[in-house]
Amino acid sequence: MITWRFALDSPWCNLTEPEQCLIASDGLPARLSGVWVHDKKYYVGRYLDIFCRGIGKQWKGKIAYIDLFAGPGRNVIRGTREEIDGSPFWALNRDFARYVFVDVPEVLTSLESRLARHAKRSQITLIEGDCNAVLDQVLAAVPANHLTVAFIDPTGLHISFNTIRRLVHNRKVDLLMTIQFGMGIRMNLPQYINAEKEVLTAFLGNSDWREDIEAGGSVSETCRRILDRYMSQLQRLGYQTVKDDEIPVRTDQNNLLLYSIVLASRHKLAEHYWHEVTKIGASGQRRLL
Repeated sequence: MITWRFALDSPWCNLTEPEQCLIASDGLPARLSGVWVHDKKYYVGRYLDIFCRGIGKQWKGKIAYIDLFAGPGRNVIRGTREEIDGSPFWALNRDFARYVFVDVPEVLTSLESRLARHAKRSQITLIEGDCNAVLDQVLAAVPANHLTVAFIDPTGLHISFNTIRRLVHNRKVDLLMTIQFGMGIRMNLPQYINAEKEVLTAFLGNSDWREDIEAGGSVSETCRRILDRYMSQLQRLGYQTVKDDEIPVRTDQNNLLLYSIVLASRHKLAEHYWHEVTKIGASGQRRLL
């Protein structure tokens, strides 16, 4: 089952202060983000809640969480300096048996410091490196008989489809993914077409995206075709599209779509879970689905 919803976030763009110099109140580096990260936390957190409550007992503790772009463990909201926990802590607040957090060394060092005294530290595996290069270590850290949620939240098109394919091969894995529609595809499309073709090719796992370019139309229409192609590729891995559910999450400054959140599951029960997650928005308002 695949459902997808639109949201906004791009913590690496238009920074008014260098992220590498941003220090949180605990004295460790943090990731700069927009206020809309609260919405992402809301929807991802609700899914993890329902997943653990609905599945945990059936699997008798054999459930795992993988975060392939874990970040430093703390976000600072741009403009307000408000601090919010990063995605590893969203998962640690839920009852998984194992946790695997992956990121490049300079980022993972901060997360490791924040986790040093955590009550679940013995259940956590930290893996340094590009997730595309260290996937064998990730797979070794989670038994193949565990049911897994993999949260994939890059800041661009930084995960190849071959990595996705290997991650889910012969395993039961739900995917929660952010796909950088605006910053990753739309704004960079001319560059990909003219100079960096291999970026989209790696992201999709093939060069069929050229057909979407040749079909013509607006940039938005072309990007939509590319995104639809990505969804179709997930279907070929055994994930079935049940519902396309768009939930706009917008910034105050503009109304641009920057990324989409994709939920992909091979189990029909996930459709029910996602309905529960999305029927009430982050603002508390009930949505008509």
